[in-house]
Parts: sequence; C-alpha cells; structure tokens
Amino acid sequence: MADPTEEQLNPADVYARELTAFAEALHVLHVDRGSPSYRAISAAAETAGRVPLSSSAISEAFSGKRLPSLDFTLELVRQLVGHDHEVREQWREKWKRVKLCQRQSVVRRKQSKPQHDTGHSTQRDLPDSGNEALTTARLEAERIVQAAQAEAESIIESARIRADELTAAATQMLLDATERGTIPVAEQLRLREHSRIVLVGPPGSGKGTQAPFLSKLLEVPLIHVAELYRSNVAGRTAVGKKVYDYMNRGELVPDEVTLEMLADRLHAPDTQHGFILDGLPRNLSQAVGVDDLLASTSESIEAALNFDISRDESFKRVIGRRVCKNDSSHRAHVTYATPQKYGRCDVCGGPLYTREDDSRHVIAKRWEVWKYQTEPVVQKYGAEGRLVTVSGIGTVSGVTERALTALNAYFG
Repeated sequence: MADPTEEQLNPADVYARELTAFAEALHVLHVDRGSPSYRAISAAAETAGRVPLSSSAISEAFSGKRLPSLDFTLELVRQLVGHDHEVREQWREKWKRVKLCQRQSVVRRKQSKPQHDTGHSTQRDLPDSGNEALTTARLEAERIVQAAQAEAESIIESARIRADELTAAATQMLLDATERGTIPVAEQLRLREHSRIVLVGPPGSGKGTQAPFLSKLLEVPLIHVAELYRSNVAGRTAVGKKVYDYMNRGELVPDEVTLEMLADRLHAPDTQHGFILDGLPRNLSQAVGVDDLLASTSESIEAALNFDISRDESFKRVIGRRVCKNDSSHRAHVTYATPQKYGRCDVCGGPLYTREDDSRHVIAKRWEVWKYQTEPVVQKYGAEGRLVTVSGIGTVSGVTERALTALNAYFG
C-alpha cells in the first residue's frame, strides 16, 4: 500500500514529522561543527549580544521538543556555521515551512474540537420542533465561534511569523541607518592602511552591541575571545582540544592558551588591514601578552576604545532587562523598552521574568571583577596614550557615530 500523501495526513502528524526533521537537521549541523558544548554556544551568543541562546533552549531545539523562534534559529545557525548569508536564508525557509505546518495543525485542532451538550432544562420543556430548532441554532452558533477562534489563531500565527521577519528587517534597517549617518567618518578611517582596535568598558557598557557595527563600517574583522574558543573547539584544532579539556573540567582557560588562539587568528589574511578585538584583554597579563604577540611582527594595538558608563547606569541596564518565558528571544526593559502590559511580553503575551544573571548580586560581582582585573587595563592604555573614551549613553547609532568621530579625531 502506498504511503499516504501529505494532504491525506492529519495536520498534527505533518507538523510532528516536519518538526522532527527540522530538529534532526539542526542536530546534524551541530555534529558537523564538532559538537561544541551548549554552554559554549550560549556564551558566544551572549557575547555577541544579538539573541540569547540558553543551554536548555538549545537542548529543546535539538531534541524537537518545540519549534524555536525564527531569531533563535538564525542565531543558533550563525553560531554553528558563521556569517554565511545563503545558509541562514535556507534555514529561514525551513523554519517558515515548519511554522506553517504548526499553524495548520492548530487551525485543524480548533475546527475539530468536540461538541459538548450544554442544553438547559428549558430546552427539554419545548416541543420537539422548537427543541430541534434551538439545538440547530446552538450548534450553528458553536460552529461560528469555533471557526472564528480558528481564524483568530491563524491570524495570530501569521502575525508572529511576520513579527519575526520584521525584527530581522528592522535590525538590518538599523545597520543601514547607522551606515548612512556615519559613512563620511567611516570613509576617512578606511583610508588608513590598518586599524587595530581593542574595545573596553565596564559591564553593560554596550561593547557587544557596538562591535559588529564598527567591524562592518571599518571593514575589518571582529575577533571575540568567545568566538575563538567556539571555532577552535568546533574545528578540533590542537589548541581547541586544550580549550575543550579545560572547559570540560570546569576550569578557566589559561592566558597562554588564549593568546595561542589569538596568534593563529591574527595570521589569517582578513586581518591584514586590522581588526577589532572584543573580550580580550581582560587583565594586565593578557594586555602585556597581546602587546608582545603583536610586537613580534612589528605591530601594536593602535587604540583602545573605551565605552564609559556609570555604575548606576550599568545596574539600570542589566537589572531592568526582562525575558519572555515563552520565547527567550523576546525582550523588554522596565525603562528603555517598557511592555504595554505590565509583566507581559508585547510579542506573544507570555510572562516576563528576570534572568538569574541579571540580578543585583551577579552584576555587583561583575563590577568587582571589572574594577580589580580589567580597569587596570584601561589605565594602562591611557598611560600609554592609546585610550579613546566615549560615552556609552544614547541610541545605538548615536554611540556608533560618536565612537567613529572620536577615533577619527584620535588618528588625525
């Protein structure tokens, strides 16, 4: 007997099949990239500052427990394969297909909801003809209500898909707007033979947000320590195996191993005209190590771009963040992106909560680490005349333009 066609299958079965295939394809992608740990993927995504990828959510995506959001899917693919636009577009189409099957399943479920007899004693007292007419009217009313509910669900699902697409488009529009506002300054900086810049700043200062914009505008690669870890572990390089062993034991990766990874990365052809370094150096030892590494090829860090914000502002930014329990890619902020309904996500209506990492206790500890370990690095660059400080307060595009202007003035 021939297998049933997709049209003959129950929409719920079609959705289950498509979701399983989708999850299996993600899992294959993960394995092909060396099966980096969920914790490493999550850390890299958090550093990139685009879409958070919690270990539990990654596990659910790979197991097919539920369909992740479009933004979550694209960021996960980005972490696994890098900035390959064609691959990400292929996954966008895969996600939309599964989402369509999910929507059709929901609509069919609503339409096939069993009828329940809610008749009253007055109905039994009516003559047969009146009773029959009332029953018919009630059934018709229930049918209309169910059809309306199914249609509403369909509209909501379509709106969610569109919202995900608009979010991606809005991100690109923001980048384009940033470029239009800073092109003259960026062009001046691109006239330089090379630009070797390190980003520094306290927790919550916006380094992770600014890094990709500056990288694109200056046309130099962004090098982040978390990405170095991920790529080396996924690529199973010799140094990557060392990193994996340390991380697997729950130990910190030694500075010499981190610098070994950086040395390999700086030999890549795309760093010929410079780079933007984020997440490194975190302490004076690493700062000296980076200088020694570059000095071996008669190069140096030319500018340390410092995003300055107050401790109060840092706490306000971090502690005020809220995440949707239904979808961790949906974010809000009690000050900067206040939800329309208190405690509820504007995108899907799910409950909002504060992540454990966004607590006062955690941010206070991060500030202690910053003051003790990393602020001396900023002071070192300042004493050597290589520090460029700008305010980290304002819109993303505004801070980007301010940073480029300051760098242009610094380089003269």
